[in-house]
Amino acid sequence: MKILILGAGYAGLTVAHRIREFSNAEITVISRSKTVRENTIFPLLLTNEVKIEDTEFNAEEALRVKNIDFVEGEVTEILPQTREVKTTKGTFDYDYLFIALGGAYEENFEKIPGHEFAFMHHTLEGFLGLKKALESAEDGVRILVGNARNSPIEGPSYQVALISEYILRKRGIKGEVYLVTQSPKGVFGILQNDKIAEKANGYFQRRGIKVIKGTYVKEIKKNKVILGNDQEIETDVISVLPTLSAPEVVIKAGLTDDSGFVPVKLPYFLHSDRIYALGDLAKGMIPAKTARSAMISAENAVTHFLHLGREYYSQGVLCIMEAGDDSGILRFDKGKEGIKVLLDFNRNYILIKKIYSKLLVNSAFNVPYHASLTV
Repeated sequence: MKILILGAGYAGLTVAHRIREFSNAEITVISRSKTVRENTIFPLLLTNEVKIEDTEFNAEEALRVKNIDFVEGEVTEILPQTREVKTTKGTFDYDYLFIALGGAYEENFEKIPGHEFAFMHHTLEGFLGLKKALESAEDGVRILVGNARNSPIEGPSYQVALISEYILRKRGIKGEVYLVTQSPKGVFGILQNDKIAEKANGYFQRRGIKVIKGTYVKEIKKNKVILGNDQEIETDVISVLPTLSAPEVVIKAGLTDDSGFVPVKLPYFLHSDRIYALGDLAKGMIPAKTARSAMISAENAVTHFLHLGREYYSQGVLCIMEAGDDSGILRFDKGKEGIKVLLDFNRNYILIKKIYSKLLVNSAFNVPYHASLTV
């Protein structure tokens, strides 16, 4: 049995590890680079609390010891009818296909008008560019952090806004930090929990961050941002996250619907008899897309694929926010065990984040425990 996994991120590598744990099937992982980075810790690059080398590992080496083949190449075409995938390193056939190519961040960022005047706080390059801008900012600087329309990943924007405020304060620089949130309820408004939103917005207010609620970044110009409500804000440093979709190669394969994502059967992320779609490119992922949710989609897919008889995990949200000289934790989980809700701020949470990130790197994303409830 040939198993082909496209993508070596949180979902793709989780699938590879978990299938190998229970099966001796022939497994091949295809990814554009054998160097994989744990990007949820990237905000700490801004404060020099982690180094680039702390975030990365060699996926090819990690998989070789498990007798899993790794191909460093670009996926150029997916052919479900013939069960083949074309890449820059040749054509591969499969019996079962797991697609975990992510949410096309770069492709969608380039669709934002004026994106060349902004950073994207997702890639290493985006964070390093933002770091340089924050370190050279002068009195009167205006910083705006936000998301494009329908972007489901506001959490990193919250962190970047908080860290930006911290860096200015630490450097003794007077300036303004704006955070644009799509929900009219502001920070964490997407969770539809008024107590969480009220507490979060109050925290940002105390930090001196100006939260602009209920809109999005529509267009970027040099030193100016135009929001979805046509409000214009003069700004010097701009960092934005795009909306997401399945990558173009997945769309061209005819695997998506009008939403731009791959429809799947939940909770096990099965698209068709022989294809699973995981993580950010799958339709039905919770709005606050996280690395944890991507790994959970992989765990559930393998449980279904190998008929393991385990309970399926619910997705939910569990994240630790880096905030400069402070940090916070948010949990919003729903499952058959009930509802778990927590929002708290304490500097010690960042220690947990660092330890967990190191565990992810050292294990090549092989972390079977996700503190998740079950469906």
